[in-house]
Parts: sequence; C-alpha cells; structure tokens
Amino acid sequence: MSSRKKRKIYGGISIFFAVSVVSLAAMFAPFAKAEAAYSWKDITIPGGKVKESRISSDGSKLIVLQEGATFNDRKLLVSTDGGANWSSSAAPEGAINLLTNTDGSKLVVQGKYGQNNIYVSTDGGSSWTTPAAPVESDASLRMSPDGSTLTKCGYGGPLYVSRDNGQTWVQKGDECPNAVFNGGKMMLTTYGDLKQSTDYGATWEIVKDGAHFGAAFSANGASIFDGKKVSVDGGTNWSSISPIPGHEVSSNDVSRIGISNDGKRLFVTLEPDSYYPSWAPVASSVDGGKTWQQWGSEKFEGGSISMTADGSKIFATANNNIYRLGTLQLTQTKTFDVSTKSAPANTDNAVAKSTIAAKSLRCYDIVASSVKSLSADGITPTEARIKILGGLSFNINCTQASASSDITVSLASQYDVSKVRVYKKDSATANLQDITSQAVIKNETIAGKTVHQSHYALIVAEIS
Repeated sequence: MSSRKKRKIYGGISIFFAVSVVSLAAMFAPFAKAEAAYSWKDITIPGGKVKESRISSDGSKLIVLQEGATFNDRKLLVSTDGGANWSSSAAPEGAINLLTNTDGSKLVVQGKYGQNNIYVSTDGGSSWTTPAAPVESDASLRMSPDGSTLTKCGYGGPLYVSRDNGQTWVQKGDECPNAVFNGGKMMLTTYGDLKQSTDYGATWEIVKDGAHFGAAFSANGASIFDGKKVSVDGGTNWSSISPIPGHEVSSNDVSRIGISNDGKRLFVTLEPDSYYPSWAPVASSVDGGKTWQQWGSEKFEGGSISMTADGSKIFATANNNIYRLGTLQLTQTKTFDVSTKSAPANTDNAVAKSTIAAKSLRCYDIVASSVKSLSADGITPTEARIKILGGLSFNINCTQASASSDITVSLASQYDVSKVRVYKKDSATANLQDITSQAVIKNETIAGKTVHQSHYALIVAEIS
C-alpha cells in the first residue's frame, strides 16, 4: 500500500514497501478541492422534544433521548437509515449523559438528576441493566469507543474504572479524564496542562502545558481541538485555525466542538456569554480549520451535536427544533489482486502477481471482470534493448462523469528504476505510448491518476 498527500510523493514511505510501484502521472487538481463542504439535510424526529442525541462513531445509527409526557419520562429513538425511519423504546427514567460505543450496540446513561444510577444496554437500547454506581455523583461518566471501559468520578475525584459493564469498579487515582479511549488510554486538561494516562488512569504524565480547557478529542485520541488550535499527534504539537464564522461577535463563545480521527474535519457551535444573544449557525471545516463553512443561516441555539470518527457525518439537534445531518463524501480506496486472475503466457510474474489500487472520491470501483494481465507477445517496443514484462488492462466505474482516480500498480518484483519504462495502449490496434516521463517511478512509492471510465492498458518494460 502507499500513502500520499495531495499527490506528493514522500521517499520516507519506502520502508513500508518491498515491491516496485508504477502509476500514471497526476493530471488533475488535488482531491481536496472536491471535498468542499458538508451537505446538510433536515431530519424529522417524530414528536420532537429532543433531550440529547448522538451519532455512533461508525455512522450507522442516529440515537436520540426524547422527553416524554412528564419531565423525567424518556424514550429512546434509533434510526439506521439517516433519519428516514425511527424505532422507539422506553429509556430509563430521567436518563441523561447518553454514551454510545462505536456501532451503537452498547449504550450507557445516568439516571435522573440526584440519583447515582447507571443504566447499561448491550442490545442497542432494547433492554437495560442497573449496575451499582461507585459514587453518588452526576459528574463525569465516560465510556471508551469500543465500550469495554467505563469511568466515573466524584466532583474532583477519585476515579473509578469498570471493565465489565459496571458490575465491578476499581479505584485508579484522583484524576478524572475528559476522554477515555480503547486499551486503557485516557486524556484530560487541568490547570492548563494536557495530561495522558495509558494505564486506565493509575498514573498520568503531562503531554503539553498551556492547553485549553474543554478540548475535544477524536475517537482514537490522536487529534485534539480546543476551539483555537488543532493537534494531530496527541497534543505534542499544535497549529492555529482560521477565524470561525460568527465568532467575530464579542458576546459569544465557542461552545461545542468536535474533531475527526485525522484532524481534518471539525465542527464548532457558538453561544452567548453575555446578556446579548449572539447564537450562530453551525460551522464546519474539512481542512483542519484552514477554511470554514456554515450550515446555512439558521442559528444553533444550544442542544446536541456529534461527529463520526472519520468525520463523514455530523448529527445536530438544536434546542430551537432544528434537526440536521451533515454528510461529507470521503476518499475511498479499493484494491484488486491481479494474481487471482489467470495470466497468459509470456507475462512476467512481476505483472501477473501485481496489485491495483484506485483512490478517489467518486471513481474507485475497479471492475473485477475487466482486470486482465496482458502478454508481452505481439507487443513491439518503441526503442531498442527493451524487454516487455507484460501489461494490465482494467476499467474503473465512477459515480460522476467528470471524476478521476489515483491509480497505483504495485509490481511483485523490484527493478532499477532508471531502467523501467511505462507505456499506455488505448486499444488493441493502437500503438504504444511512452508515458514514462509522465509517471513517477520509485522502488517503493509511485503516484498517479487516470480519467473517468477510461480503459487503460499499462505496459511495463525494463531496459536490458
């Protein structure tokens, strides 16, 4: 496999490869331009009266806690089709602080205010158990993305950890985490310091001093957003963001924030911090805060907002009865193992056992039935001392006529890159076109691109 940013090639990636990689040259604008903004749609939530909402980290479920006929009456609404349809079931009385694991199969809530009840569901909310809470406090109930770890604190500590759905709790220390991750990792901001624990909160170390309170953490803990700066390395280094639309007003403040695993996708809501109302629309960024877009002119007047781990979806339920789902099409990569197809005679194993990878927003579906290894027989080189190794022919389906794709072909052998040649052949009768000068060829990493639904035959040759 390979890694690249905006089609630049990084030599350092060579350590990950033991094969030669050949690609067509990049001929189009970077895909980042296509990832322009979230597309927002209004969602109908039957009965309204949303108390809290979440989207599962994998984006498969929208989950809503709904107020019922009385103050503490609760219903749980779940949608698995982006809000088109909803299932409804009873939720624990006065349920607050809704937590969900990655796919929404495990849910955790606290009971009504003033009680120390914790309710756990391992079947998506169909049934609930009530394990004993370790402290009589409404503060700081957390769950790891995989649902394996629960934490609960009193005000100011201590920290209790459960790894059996709340059946038993173990005191670990006095620091209370702001975020809990898989494998015992936790993070918190306190007195301006960003701290991390890797042993379920037993011990802590300072990652960075001068961190802001109220930071948002990605699901994997790699990216952090504090409303002013972004870190994509767990808090060691930070970069400033551009001004947030609507934040120019002096009487508002950053309220709810979120960040994707890779740190590129962010959201922000603003709320008044004085007697003068200054609510603002939801703002989002797809480039780590360099640019911002608003979801429209409607203001988000408090409520719930959450993001998937990859940042492809944002679910917002505002107190002023605006319910919306934002979606962002992300780059996808599909690969095909050429060795699963029979190869004709006189086709070098470097080609016959190669892999093809297509990476694109809208043009990544390699048509399996179209993939063919091409024999060197009958192929006439365009220059002397050329040994044809063989070729590949394949189609890629796209969802948009103007779309394009990064194509990477990884050969099963390594060669002296100065002796490698790449040719294109558009049809059975067409002559070979030497595109070596357009290609980037390295023994480990080569990047490139092809156009919408075009049929390519890549002929790879080595100078003898």
